[in-house]
Amino acid sequence: MKRNNSGSRPLAIAMSAAISLGLLGASGCAATGTRTKSASAPLPGKPACLWLRNIQGWDVLDSSTMIVYAPLAKDAYLVKLFEPVPDLSFHDRVGFDDGDHDGQICSLGDDVIVRGSFEQHVPITAVRALTPDQVKQLKAAAKAHA
Repeated sequence: MKRNNSGSRPLAIAMSAAISLGLLGASGCAATGTRTKSASAPLPGKPACLWLRNIQGWDVLDSSTMIVYAPLAKDAYLVKLFEPVPDLSFHDRVGFDDGDHDGQICSLGDDVIVRGSFEQHVPITAVRALTPDQVKQLKAAAKAHA
C-alpha cells in the first residue's frame, strides 16, 4: 500500500506506542510483556508475523479482532487491533499497511486500513499464529456472542 509521507506518521506511531505501553502497565501486563484481553485471559496462539504478500483473506470475529489467512486457509493468524472499528465486518475495503516496510505484518508500526466514507488506519497490537482447533474455538465463541 502507498503511504502518506507527511511528518505526522512518525508522531502517530510514537503516540500509539506510548498509549499502548501505558495500557499495558495499567492492566498489569507490563511485568510479563504479554498483551491480554484482560489480566486473566491471554490471547490464544503464539506471537508471530505474517508476510503481507501472502494474505489471502480474513474473518472478522468482533470490532477489534480478525483471523487472517496467509498463505493458505490452514495458516491462520489472530490480528488484534488497538481500538474497535464500528461495523468492521461490513467494510469490504480492508487492507494492511506494513509500517516498517519489511514485508511483514507483526504489530507495533503495522496497521489495518479500513476504507469507507473516510480512510482509517488502526494500529495492530498483536499477531498470533493459531492452530486449527484455536480457529474453531474462536469462531464458535464469536458466533455465540453475535
